[in-house]
Amino acid sequence: AGTTREAFSAPITFYKEVIELTDNPGVRRKRAVEGDLEPLMVKSSFYALKKTDIILLLIDGASDTLVDQELKLAFYGFTEHYKAFILLVNKQDLMTDYSKQGLDRSFEEYEHLLRKVPTLSISCKTGKNVGRILPLVAKVWKKHSTEFENAKLNKLFISQLAKKPLFHKQEHLRIYEVRQVRTAPITIELIVNEPEWFESSQLGFFENILRAEYDLIGAPVKFLVRRHKK
Repeated sequence: AGTTREAFSAPITFYKEVIELTDNPGVRRKRAVEGDLEPLMVKSSFYALKKTDIILLLIDGASDTLVDQELKLAFYGFTEHYKAFILLVNKQDLMTDYSKQGLDRSFEEYEHLLRKVPTLSISCKTGKNVGRILPLVAKVWKKHSTEFENAKLNKLFISQLAKKPLFHKQEHLRIYEVRQVRTAPITIELIVNEPEWFESSQLGFFENILRAEYDLIGAPVKFLVRRHKK
């Protein structure tokens, strides 16, 4: 055993499906940094993140604080590169009330994102819940690959917008058509009146509508906004 210095990949088989598992170097606290090695380890993790489909972030549950960069890097993959995400909390057997409270405090900044991803407490030492990891990976991949009926998407989005209209300087935001253009990641195209009016908060409104209707835990949602051709 030792510190992972660079990403290492190997194939595994789960129910006749071949999965390539990549072990990435962790991002450590400043007191544990070894000279110029840490930036190279972060760069290796970032490169592997861009190539992956699902991020499994393994954190130390026995520690009362998190390495903030790890969560930032993982959620960057979720929100900017649209990678599916699973949070694994290790050392379940060593967790105390104090460490749990510390983790809860560390999670507060990311609460709005943690609601979108599954969290599994495990113990690599005792094997507790380790057998649930790959089934969870398969479940999240299925959600990441969800296909919707465009007719249902149109009805859902347009009806919800009618119930709760959105405005830009007293002008209505209008959706003329909604369609899914790809899976893994789920990518939804909105045909609208003024694309520049559909900023992150407005797109968050539609993402919440989609998540309220469908169980998409662990799966990011990407929106493409196009102008309606009159």
